[in-house]
Amino acid sequence: MKWKFRVLLIFLFIPQFLFPMEMNLQECINFAQKKSAAAKVAEKNFIASIMNYQGFKASYLPQFTLSGSAPGVERAISPVVQPDGSEAFRARNRWYSNLNVQMTQKWALTGTQFYVASNISRIDLYGDYSDNYWSATPIQIGITQPLFKVNTYAWDNIIEDMNYQNMKKTYTESMEGIAIDVTSRFFDLYIAEMNLKNAKFNKLNNDTLYMLSQGRYEVGKIAENELLQAELNKLQSEVALESAYLNYDMVVNDFKIYMGIAPEDEISIVPETQFDMFDVNPEVAMKQAVKNRSDFTTYIIREEQAKKNLEMAISNNSFTADISASFGMNQTAGGINDVYKDLLDQERFDIRFSVPLFQWGKSDAEIEAALANKEQTEITNKQNKKQFESQVKFQTLSFKQLQKQVALDAKADTIAQKRFDVAYKRFMIGKIDMNDLFLAQREKDQAFQSYISTLKNYWVSYYQLRRTTLYDFKTNSVIEYKLSAFKK
Repeated sequence: MKWKFRVLLIFLFIPQFLFPMEMNLQECINFAQKKSAAAKVAEKNFIASIMNYQGFKASYLPQFTLSGSAPGVERAISPVVQPDGSEAFRARNRWYSNLNVQMTQKWALTGTQFYVASNISRIDLYGDYSDNYWSATPIQIGITQPLFKVNTYAWDNIIEDMNYQNMKKTYTESMEGIAIDVTSRFFDLYIAEMNLKNAKFNKLNNDTLYMLSQGRYEVGKIAENELLQAELNKLQSEVALESAYLNYDMVVNDFKIYMGIAPEDEISIVPETQFDMFDVNPEVAMKQAVKNRSDFTTYIIREEQAKKNLEMAISNNSFTADISASFGMNQTAGGINDVYKDLLDQERFDIRFSVPLFQWGKSDAEIEAALANKEQTEITNKQNKKQFESQVKFQTLSFKQLQKQVALDAKADTIAQKRFDVAYKRFMIGKIDMNDLFLAQREKDQAFQSYISTLKNYWVSYYQLRRTTLYDFKTNSVIEYKLSAFKK
């Protein structure tokens, strides 16, 4: 009973690295989308975009500001208005301080800005003449309204909302891009493993054949050239095995680096040899790509930005005006207790306008440049849309063709393996010569290489199709990734 307890303790506390991580393709993708450097970069970009958007939206909420100076000091000779209205230069020595609280509010619908403010100031004179004064504006309400100008608040809201939606699509595309990279590296590792396994098999097989050929040569059953061919194949298989070991180590190292796995950790992949045959409708693929991909939102954003720039060029080179108005209550007194008594009203209203007169063609040039940029953007977007639609179409057709090809190559690999097994048995009983056996071996290796290469292309193409459309044709659902901290 004691030895059983000791064995249990050994397995409980045995180092984890002795048990390699075993993951299939989907588990590798999930792991990389959480742990890899590419996933962390995409996550940080996503968070930065969210914070920028939230900051932009917050700028349209009431903004409160506290400002002031305490204290300020001034010693100077400056003009002072005299009781009779004239001015005279006088030496002035004073301390001054002020405090201002202000709330501003943007209104995107009309491009208006409101503000509500309250302030208090104090001046202390010193030197030959000393005194102090207080001034207060308990409340002041103001508004600024542009006329005949582009409403940049409304434009910025439209564009930033589209950028926000685009940012979520971009993050999903980044995650699907990681799935593509992992799939490619996963099958590179699988191919390296299979090549190593095949090299070991060929090495062992060629060693056996060489020994068998030596025996047959000694009894005169085969010619010397067949013995030499067997020896050459044995030497070639040894070199091939060394190359397979080196390539495997390189591929494993690259896989670990990308996945974010420590170099000392062991990993074992479960090969993804199954493939699904499901329908991919090109029309559905195109519809989903237009709906889900960030590219099409980007095209719209560029066109909207170009429209904004054209409107601003026209507005800046024509009649514009700003209306400013404010109303408040204020008072001044020698003491702080009196500065809020018997308040006097304070009003201000003005209209500021601007009319370009002679600009020597500057306005026309700016408008023409903005118009040309708008038209260039539309032409470029149109071309990009056609190219993207072509990419979606051929990506869909390529995947459908790979579905057929991978099934064919799987069948060819099975047949080639059976042919080799038969050829090997016939060689062992002397029914075929060595050349026929080696031919069957080469065909077996070529069929296997073709199969696993096509299998890799199939799965890479599958995830490329997912990224191209952001749509899962297996489940007929839109693909979207969300960070746990931002589920909205």
